[in-house]
Amino acid sequence: MVNSRDSLCRIAVAIASISVAFAGAFIDVSAQTLAPPKPVAAPTPGTSIYKARLEIDGRQVPLDLARTVKLVKGTWVITEVTTMSNYVAIDSTFLDRKTLVPLRRVMRDPTLSLEMRFIGNMASGTITARGQTRPIYIDMHGALFADGPAAQDAIAALPLGRGYNAAFQNFDPQTQDVSEIQLRVLGSEIVTVPAGRFNTWKVLTTSATGGPGQTAAYWIDKKSRRVVKFATTLLEQDDVVATAELTK
Repeated sequence: MVNSRDSLCRIAVAIASISVAFAGAFIDVSAQTLAPPKPVAAPTPGTSIYKARLEIDGRQVPLDLARTVKLVKGTWVITEVTTMSNYVAIDSTFLDRKTLVPLRRVMRDPTLSLEMRFIGNMASGTITARGQTRPIYIDMHGALFADGPAAQDAIAALPLGRGYNAAFQNFDPQTQDVSEIQLRVLGSEIVTVPAGRFNTWKVLTTSATGGPGQTAAYWIDKKSRRVVKFATTLLEQDDVVATAELTK
């Protein structure tokens, strides 16, 4: 899934009445250092609109997703807005113009707020939930890539092709864990979505550590490098499935 999966996961948690516990204020992640993959293209400025749904215990919950990409003072700013009834989540990631490595992330929804900065291997900031604010200070042992709402655009900027694979790190703001994500191109696929018919690369990402909510499939248009469809599993035991299709 786009890393709208963070917002979608919190929606799923709210619907399922599953509580999310805070992690400690300082977490030392003993992960192997990973160098981020190198993009070969820049994100495309503009706004993409998706119709999405969550499948929970046989029920379907419709959602609206809007993701905006713009270049602001030499930094890519990617903002995703997730809407469901009265629930609105706004999640922004600021990326280095050339490497697309995250520099900052700001997230707000009715259940959580997050502000983080990423400098080198270090992540610092604050997370607030249930009226409690905790500091975050993490040695990630490497830079992040394709994290938060920037996941779609960062992955689409890679040199995708048959046999291509890569590995990078993501940060989970709920558990405050850093995980290794493995990416591979499964092949070409023609897909039809409300926005039209596209010749795509199908890309799969999975968690190397086996964590929940980290398996996602992306269908990326070969010409425009836009993600026209995505699907993911959320929460433990794959008990929630989220899908979305580009409408415009």
